[in-house]
Amino acid sequence: MQRISISIATFFLACLSLAGCANPVDTTANNIPLRQDVVDDAGDVSSTVAGCDCIKVGDMFRFNTLQLTSVDGNPDFAVIPVLNSLWQSDIDTFELNFIVKVTGVTADAIDVEVTNGARVGDTKKPCLLPQTMAPLHFPRQGCNMLNSAPGAMNVYAGSQQHTKNCGYLDEKTMAPKPALGVNQSIPIRGAVLTATVSPDCSAIENGIVVSGSFSKDALFRLCTCQTLPGQNSDVCATPDPKYKDTTSNPPGACDGCGNGWQSLGGLLSAFAGDAGLQYGCTSDTGGPSVCLKATFAAKKLDPAVWLPSACSPTN
Repeated sequence: MQRISISIATFFLACLSLAGCANPVDTTANNIPLRQDVVDDAGDVSSTVAGCDCIKVGDMFRFNTLQLTSVDGNPDFAVIPVLNSLWQSDIDTFELNFIVKVTGVTADAIDVEVTNGARVGDTKKPCLLPQTMAPLHFPRQGCNMLNSAPGAMNVYAGSQQHTKNCGYLDEKTMAPKPALGVNQSIPIRGAVLTATVSPDCSAIENGIVVSGSFSKDALFRLCTCQTLPGQNSDVCATPDPKYKDTTSNPPGACDGCGNGWQSLGGLLSAFAGDAGLQYGCTSDTGGPSVCLKATFAAKKLDPAVWLPSACSPTN
C-alpha cells in the first residue's frame, strides 16, 4: 500500500516562504522554478489524501475475485493454482460469497464487517450467514484502506443444505475453548488486509491479504467435498452428525461428515510433497499454523437491485 510522501524539495520551498515573513516585503514578482518531480509529488499527495468521500455506512460490496499468492510461505506451492481455479469458479457461480458491509467511516478510518453468504438455489442472490461475520478496522488515507488491524475471516462455500466444507469447530461441539472457528467454514486468523476504494466508490480494488494463517488444529478438523470447476455443492453428500471417521490420518478428521469427504489437512500435506507442511505462522491460540497470502477485489452492490439479508431455514 502506497504511503503519503512529501518531497524534500516541497518542504524546502515551504520553509522559504515562511522564512520570508521576517524580511522586508519584496514587491517584485516571484518566479521560483519548480522541478517537475515536485509538481508530480504534490499531485500524488492530493490524490492520496483526498477523495472517496462517497463511501458511506451501509454500503455493501461482494468479492468478485480472491486469489492465493502464497501458501505455507511458498508462492509456488502446488495447491495454489488448484484452489484459485476452484475459488474463482465458486465466486462466479455464487457458491463462495464474501460480503463486505461498511459499518463506520471517519476521515482517518473505515470499519467493515465481512460475512459469508450461502448460495440460494440457482439465483445470484446469496443469503448471509451471521455466524461467519468478522469485523475489520482499517486506518484510512483518502481512498486508501491501509493495513487493517489483525482480524478474522471465514470461508464458507455452498448452500445451507449442501456445504463444500465440513467440520465442527465451535465450542458447542467437540472443539476446545476458545472456539477454533465457525462450523463448516475454513477459519483464517490474524488476517491483515489492505485495499483501495475506487474514486467513485463503486469497487474495492488492489486488495491484498498481507498476512493470515490457518491453524493446524482446524486444518485437521475440516474436510472437503471435492468438486470440479463449475460444479455446485448439490453434488456433495449431506453431512451426517453420527458419522465416525476411521480412514483419515489422523482418524476422526471427518467425524460428523460422511463418506465422500476428505481431510483438508491430508490433502494439503499431499500437495506439500516430501518436505511436508512447514507451519511458519502461529495461530491466535499459540499453536502451529499455515501462512497464507492472497489478493482480492470487490464490487459494490446496488441497493436498488438487491442487498443480501440473513439466511432463513428455508433458503
